Amino acid sequence: MEPHRRTPAIRAALLLAVLCRAAQAQVVTENAGVISPETPIVREALSVLDAENLREVRWEHQLIYALDPTREVKLTMPLVWRDVELASAGGVEDADLTGLGDVSLRFKQSLWQEDAVMASTRWAALAEVGAPTGDDDETENGVLIPRRMQLGTGDWSLGAGTAYTWIRDRQRFSAETLFRYRTRHEGLRLGETLDLNLAWWYRITPARFPPGDPPLEVRGVLELLSSYRWPSAGDGDQDDDGTLVWLAPGLQVYPSKSVLLEAALRAPIHQDLDDALGDRRWAGVLALKFLF
Repeated sequence: MEPHRRTPAIRAALLLAVLCRAAQAQVVTENAGVISPETPIVREALSVLDAENLREVRWEHQLIYALDPTREVKLTMPLVWRDVELASAGGVEDADLTGLGDVSLRFKQSLWQEDAVMASTRWAALAEVGAPTGDDDETENGVLIPRRMQLGTGDWSLGAGTAYTWIRDRQRFSAETLFRYRTRHEGLRLGETLDLNLAWWYRITPARFPPGDPPLEVRGVLELLSSYRWPSAGDGDQDDDGTLVWLAPGLQVYPSKSVLLEAALRAPIHQDLDDALGDRRWAGVLALKFLF
């Protein structure tokens, strides 16, 4: 009879382990779950973007905090290094930009959640505001650098969307959609964007969680990150609308209960944007999450 009396406790421990770790997002796609109010998270992410006319290194400091079991906020503060190539009468000129980017604050409200042993289904609403904290008036040889190449866009952005997550033992699927509206700044209003991100991950190891402290956990992640942009509004036809779609394989590793390592590469599989950055070639991210 002793093993039977332990069964509920073991199941509860397994459920707690999977739900605590399942509350973490995929590398990019938002998870519909809310983290524990007792476990705030600091995330340090270093990302690289290589485009036709721009090379960027971005270091994002993120603080994720749950106000209660159904509400969560995430503050993102990026430090940005950009090497910009500009066409001129004499050929191509380089400009180096370094500084604070635009800070954003995201709010998540859980709308529905159903949990079972090693399984969970969640749905949440998202709201986001971006502040014009990055410089947007840098010049090169007296010529203003295009807005999208600046460290900041100079405007406020307002976003709203939703996220859905499905978890069954070793597998998870998540979908996120977010619409962003931008305010007018110095006669130009950058186009609205609609993001649709899909993610699937599989727990490579362990196949099963043993009782006691969770062992080293490794997950494979595959994300499809897509964004449609409407044309900007200003003097004349901006004609900078279009779609950008990335395929992003990645990996998540839990070396301990309080640290998560994430890494991913992105390859563009479709792009028809016509903007100052030119064709996107590749991107990557390496991140560390610390659970307190």
